[in-house]
Amino acid sequence: MIRERRGVINSLITALATKPFVLLAGISGSGKTQLARRLAAGLAAGVLEEGRYQGRPFGGVATGPTYRSTLVQNGIVPDLEGEDGNTYVDVRALGDDMSAAAIKEAGIAQVVRDRVAFLPVRPEWSDSRKVWGYYNPLTGLYYPTDALRVAIHAYLEFIAFGHAAPRHFIILDELNLARVEYYLSDLLSLMECPCEIIDQQFRLGELAPVHPFTRPLWTQSAPQIDMGSETSSHEQLFIGRMDSDWPLAYHYLGLGSSGMVLPRHKITIDKVCHGADWARIVPPRLTFTPNLSIIGTVNVDETTFSFAPKVLDRAFVLEFNDIDYDAVCSTWAGYDAVRQDLLCMAAILRSANLHFGYRVVNEILRYLSNSAGGWDVHGDFLISAKVLPKLRGGEDKLGTVLPPLLAYALVGPQDLSQLHQLATELLDLIAAGQPFAQLLAHTQRTHPTYPLSADKVYRMNRQLLDSGLASFF
Repeated sequence: MIRERRGVINSLITALATKPFVLLAGISGSGKTQLARRLAAGLAAGVLEEGRYQGRPFGGVATGPTYRSTLVQNGIVPDLEGEDGNTYVDVRALGDDMSAAAIKEAGIAQVVRDRVAFLPVRPEWSDSRKVWGYYNPLTGLYYPTDALRVAIHAYLEFIAFGHAAPRHFIILDELNLARVEYYLSDLLSLMECPCEIIDQQFRLGELAPVHPFTRPLWTQSAPQIDMGSETSSHEQLFIGRMDSDWPLAYHYLGLGSSGMVLPRHKITIDKVCHGADWARIVPPRLTFTPNLSIIGTVNVDETTFSFAPKVLDRAFVLEFNDIDYDAVCSTWAGYDAVRQDLLCMAAILRSANLHFGYRVVNEILRYLSNSAGGWDVHGDFLISAKVLPKLRGGEDKLGTVLPPLLAYALVGPQDLSQLHQLATELLDLIAAGQPFAQLLAHTQRTHPTYPLSADKVYRMNRQLLDSGLASFF
């Protein structure tokens, strides 16, 4: 279970109902990815109908209120009504309160597989093949990604249910590890001109090529016995037969053109989406449907790329930099013993946006639970192992962080103003070339509170003064 502010959840839900592209930006370990996955699964599932998740949202079409109702009905979030947006509420996973048998009966695994794709972005992504997949000329088969499968599934269910179709999500984890405007260019264009259903007519949105062929391709999961068989859905689509649901569903992607207003074919969704062939066939082109949303998580540091205006213009951006350890971690075993030190370090690091997320706190507490001795014994190691390695940069970034951090390592957690006063005095001694022992004597202590960390931060301060740059490594 994770916790987040009610106002943030409400803003995120409304953004998803308004625009199909949302970016969750913030420090690492703040819960962005888990929040995206849990909300996506809860919305994609829809409300239980006769013991199974059919996907259709509570209240029909996608709006902020229907999204909230669906998430509350599925137990993902509690009642989100209330004036205080800073109140923290629990965000649960789909099926948290269900038995294993009930989870199986409700079809949660199928819902998540068909309607939610999770793709960790890699730095070498430079074109849309990383999102859709690729064709192998040696095997003659197409190898789709989960994102392509979810996009195709979204199209099929939109054909069947219109604007009340089940929600689908593509989650791109750390999407700015590569240039977003390169590998996501197709989707950025498609989402600006999606499909529409007007009365009983279907208006085809912008189309983008998935592979260079004009015919559909088999995927690697296709049964060899069906290849070339005139009775298979693949061959019916290829030869243009329109007497079954499957070719009718894919007809527009093969022969239509952007902006065409065409009759809306009636298809039996169970035969198409729950049949054997839908995941085995890749159409030559793809379009964007209103029931598909893209959620990207963003970490901003030296290893990531900035965003082009065309990306930001198409997205809502929510920031996750406000960390409240008491609100989120107070029920975690062992938190009270480390609370004062965690809050002190976070207050020092916050000025440079170098504070740590809940993941670091969780790992510190897990380490302590697996060791003999508490924070007094292992705190020095944990600071040097989990907090200090992240520190690197120039005077503009570390100049206000390293001196008070040195003061903290020498004398322990204190009032922030006292640490800054001591930090000024210590910095003068370092600038004068005084050794570490002289700094310790200035604090009137025989031993630093955290010796290993104090020595490391002292050397980093010297490095920053000498060269204008400092890093842990």
